[in-house]
Amino acid sequence: MTEWDPRNTEHHGMGETDVGRREFVRKGLALGAGLMGTGCAARADPKATSPSAGTEGSTRRDPSGAKGLSAAGPGAQTVALDEDRFDLEVEGRVVPGILWRPAGAGAHTPLVLAGHGGGFGTAGHKRVEKIVLLAEALAGYGAATVAIDQPGCGDRPGSVEEQARRRTLTIEDAIESLWTPELVEEMARDWQGTLDYLSSEWGLGASGIGYWGLSGGTTFGVPLVALEPRIESAVLGLNGAVPLMLAYAPRVTCPLLYTVNLDDRYMTRDNCLALFDAFPSQDKYVLAYPGDHGEGLEPAIPEWARFFASRLGALSGESAPCGDLARGPMRA
Repeated sequence: MTEWDPRNTEHHGMGETDVGRREFVRKGLALGAGLMGTGCAARADPKATSPSAGTEGSTRRDPSGAKGLSAAGPGAQTVALDEDRFDLEVEGRVVPGILWRPAGAGAHTPLVLAGHGGGFGTAGHKRVEKIVLLAEALAGYGAATVAIDQPGCGDRPGSVEEQARRRTLTIEDAIESLWTPELVEEMARDWQGTLDYLSSEWGLGASGIGYWGLSGGTTFGVPLVALEPRIESAVLGLNGAVPLMLAYAPRVTCPLLYTVNLDDRYMTRDNCLALFDAFPSQDKYVLAYPGDHGEGLEPAIPEWARFFASRLGALSGESAPCGDLARGPMRA
């Protein structure tokens, strides 16, 4: 399995003389113990539509020439994607999702869970552009991607009204009453139900599972990664050392790539790095870009894909191993 090398700053948007920014692209060496918990005691029992009978059925995307794909990394390929929509029922909740798979992908295809942000009154949903572009980049390495709507977002029942309500809240209100342990663990069970469904109906997950999510995707992602032992690597970021995150961070021990906007108006560099330092993983990196919250991150998409390709397990059958596809010369 090849190492993801943070010294490759070709796509980082950092000049050779910009030392103040480059120093944030670094390997973390925080100390920590092993996993402090296991998966949720009660696993969801999803009742789902058939794989070909999702909300809008199955479609095929041909991403040839799509933005960002040519920079997906050494060895990455441009491939067509099968896109399937589905609805699950998890503990009585409707959980809408989308699965993207490389055309012709077999059962031993690695899987990345993609958690969207924008749940704080800004109409975030499972099919935002960054997630679609990430799915296309990951397909170039032979991996599948799945996204589900957060509670109160996208195609969840009542989401329009809930988003309108959230727009009346302040950040302090949201931290106090919206992003609670009860809600993030409910979302973790929705993800676990999704994993169970994809495993039983599609045969996905046995060859490696990763999680990607920034901002609100990290708010829900840190508890998920902490509680779900099937997740082997994660890309997180644009979040800080608030009490909810610090409560789950000590359980995050898998390989981790943490993304930071250096000029983030919501999460300062120090706050972001305080959360990064709270993760006890011995295999973790910070990937930093200039800009405000969520700005200028298009060049990060191939870096995220390459990180997952280097960390997820090898494939068998018709697809080539993700790790093998990621191998290639790193340019300093």
